[in-house]
Amino acid sequence: MTKQTKFKGAEFKNRNCFGGSLLKGNARSKRPLDSKLPVHLVLRADVTGNLSMRHPSSFLKVNKAVRDLALKYGVTIYEYANVGNHLHILIKIGHRRLWARFIRELTGRIAQQVQGLRGRAKGKRFWLYKPYTRVIQGWGRAYKAAKEYVVFNQWEAEGNISRKDFRSLRELRETWAAHYV
Repeated sequence: MTKQTKFKGAEFKNRNCFGGSLLKGNARSKRPLDSKLPVHLVLRADVTGNLSMRHPSSFLKVNKAVRDLALKYGVTIYEYANVGNHLHILIKIGHRRLWARFIRELTGRIAQQVQGLRGRAKGKRFWLYKPYTRVIQGWGRAYKAAKEYVVFNQWEAEGNISRKDFRSLRELRETWAAHYV
């Protein structure tokens, strides 16, 4: 099987996404953030078993940390999903200059609480990737789609649905309309 061709040039780069598995080393560009538009934030951890963010010993602590730090740094949370090994948060940041403080304290506090303040195992990082952010372009359909995606992840984490049960996004939206709206 041949490797897919990578297109080069600024017109092929998505300027709204940054971080996560997109980064292959040190960042060479500024993280796109907007204080007037919603942002989809994903934090993916390398966790198993007792270190899961949905484990009873850490679930409430993680959720409280997210809400408390959002309040502290003026971040509005529109939707939130704790999936266990990653978090999906649909937010609006109050001030771009507070972003670094918010994300630094949030990731540090969650890592400490999930690991029980033991510190990381030798040579092992808690966070698998740097935080992934995507600026949602507008408050209409794009915002609704991002909100649905976060809610679907929460439902899947709770065991209410399985991605295998749906053949299309249309079926997921029909389930959404029947249960959530």
